[in-house]
Amino acid sequence: MISNRKPWRLIRRASAAATTVALAAVVAACGSSGGSTASGASSTGARATGGSGGSSLDLSGVTLKVGYQTADFPALLKASGLFEDTPYKFQIPVIAGPANQLAALYGKQIDVGQTGENTAAFEAANSATPWPADGAPIQGFAVTWTPQAPYPAAVYVTKKSGITSLAGLRGKKIGFNYGGNIYAEYVIALQKGGFALKDVQGVQFPSNQAAANAFLAGSLDAVVTSYSIVKKLVDSGDAIKIADNNTLGIIGGSGWIARTDALKDPAKLAAIKDFYGRLRTFYEKWIPTHEADYEKVLVSQVGQRPDVAKVNWENARHSTFYRIGDPKFLQIQQATVDAAFGYGGLKTNVRSRLGWNYSTVLDGVTTGTTG
Repeated sequence: MISNRKPWRLIRRASAAATTVALAAVVAACGSSGGSTASGASSTGARATGGSGGSSLDLSGVTLKVGYQTADFPALLKASGLFEDTPYKFQIPVIAGPANQLAALYGKQIDVGQTGENTAAFEAANSATPWPADGAPIQGFAVTWTPQAPYPAAVYVTKKSGITSLAGLRGKKIGFNYGGNIYAEYVIALQKGGFALKDVQGVQFPSNQAAANAFLAGSLDAVVTSYSIVKKLVDSGDAIKIADNNTLGIIGGSGWIARTDALKDPAKLAAIKDFYGRLRTFYEKWIPTHEADYEKVLVSQVGQRPDVAKVNWENARHSTFYRIGDPKFLQIQQATVDAAFGYGGLKTNVRSRLGWNYSTVLDGVTTGTTG
């Protein structure tokens, strides 16, 4: 599905259909013993310290459902061997696109979803009815980013379009997907180009891959996407980069969002903390030291070309977590919301805040720093 409508209008009109698609994906994934589902169970006992006064919690009855957008994630976690002895069960349904991840969260089919670091801010601003001041339904609790990545997400244009800068996007057809870091980059690119919504032909796709595919097919003048997906066109000189996360001044991180009720459940929270402690080790220690293993999974199990797998590892080896409690974090999110609202891309410009649509409950686990 593609659309030229305002993102907040599209999401609200299509919410029922999106939920149906997302829930079907979850059921298919969770009902399988392989494929897009990864699972773990403890072989050394089923108790873990949940970070609540140092007390031990029995997690043997907990099943943690962590949504991810691409099939490489569960395959790589399995290859790392870091998730084989969890004191709880976990599943990783693969659900393409931030919008479908959100539908699965709202439908309570997953506990955690992978979107963008801006998504909790976008959702609060886009809600059909204002979220209660004392309880947002979902909260962003962790952000994975790659500050030294050689190939950050970027704005690419076709050579034949004649575009050489952001100013050249006026009147052009630009592809993006709503809900995550790609949408944030799209928003800031338009702001820095000095555009209102009517000044460009924005085309919304359900996922990053779908937008990139349309660009590769020649249906778009520009796209906000990952280099690895459009590498062939860029390397041939038929597409060029005119801006990226770094030049636009955004984090461009992969955001992790949980249902608030999951974060308030002591056992579920303990499982989330354990999972993300292992995930930190995976990002910061396993990936940088296992290039061959990482690329083998992407080539043999995901079907990527070796050169694309290499690019993805070059980016991924710089992965780490961004501290949500860092004062700069909310400033960046609000600047993005204000920009999107200013050109008509969001319903409101409600202010994000810690303890509401963002939580620092995992900062100590993911970054080693709290406060």
